[in-house]
Amino acid sequence: MTLFRVFSLWVFIILSLYLQTGDCTKIIGGTEVKPHSLPYMALISRKFNETHTSWCGGILIDSEWVLTAAHCGEMELVYLGVHNMKQPGHGVKVKRNVPHPDYMTEKKGNDIMLVQLNKPVGQNSMIKVMPLPKPVEDIRAGTECFVAGWGVTKVNSSMSDVLMSAKVTVIDRVTCNSTEYYNKDPIITANMLCAGYDIDPADACQGDSGGPLVCDGELEGLVSYGEGCGIKTKPGIYTFIPKYNKWIQDTVTKP
Repeated sequence: MTLFRVFSLWVFIILSLYLQTGDCTKIIGGTEVKPHSLPYMALISRKFNETHTSWCGGILIDSEWVLTAAHCGEMELVYLGVHNMKQPGHGVKVKRNVPHPDYMTEKKGNDIMLVQLNKPVGQNSMIKVMPLPKPVEDIRAGTECFVAGWGVTKVNSSMSDVLMSAKVTVIDRVTCNSTEYYNKDPIITANMLCAGYDIDPADACQGDSGGPLVCDGELEGLVSYGEGCGIKTKPGIYTFIPKYNKWIQDTVTKP
C-alpha cells in the first residue's frame, strides 16, 4: 500500500471490485449508513481503459459543483444518489476539474479540487447539496466526527458495495506532528486536520479520497492522506475545508 489515498481497481461487467497493489484510501471500523441518509455524497470515477477505473468520493456543494481531493486527478463521471456501488445509476459527465492552484502533492497540502458537472442536477430525497461550513479557525482536539465512503473495509480487500461511515476523533497537530506519529512527514499545517481513534480502529482509506469529514453537522474536512490504514499513530489527514471557503465560493461563482 502506498502512502497516497487514491484508489484504482478493475471493474468487470458486474462491477466486481479488486484492490490493486500499490493503490490507496477505506472505511476501517465503520458501519453501513442508512440508504440515502447522506444525500450529498458523490461517487466519482475516471476510466483508464476498458477494465481499469479510478474511484474517489466527493460532496455535492452546489447544483453544478462537487468538492473532492485534488490528488484524485482528472475525473470524468459523477454518480449521485448512490448507496450500493453495484447499482450506481447514470453518471453525470464532468465539464471540468479545478484543482486548487497551490496543490502539488498530498504531503504539501492544498489537496482540494472542485468538479463542475456538465449540467445542473435537481435535488430530491436522495440528492441534496451540503452547505459549506461556517468560518472557524480550528476544530478542537477531541471533537468526535464521522467520515464516509465506499472504500475498502480492511487491508487488501475490495471496496465496499454500500456506503459506510466511521466515527473518528480530531487529534491536535502537536501530537500528530510528533516523532511518535508523523514526525513532520508531512507537516500537519493549519490547513489540515488530523483525526483517528483511541481504542477501536477507525479510519478512512482506499477509495475514500475526497470524501467528507463531518463534525457537529458541519462539513469540516476532505479525506486526503494517510500512511497505511487504521494505524493509531498514523491517523487520517484531512484538508480543512473552512480555510478554503473563499476559494470555493470564488470558483463556483466565477463566470
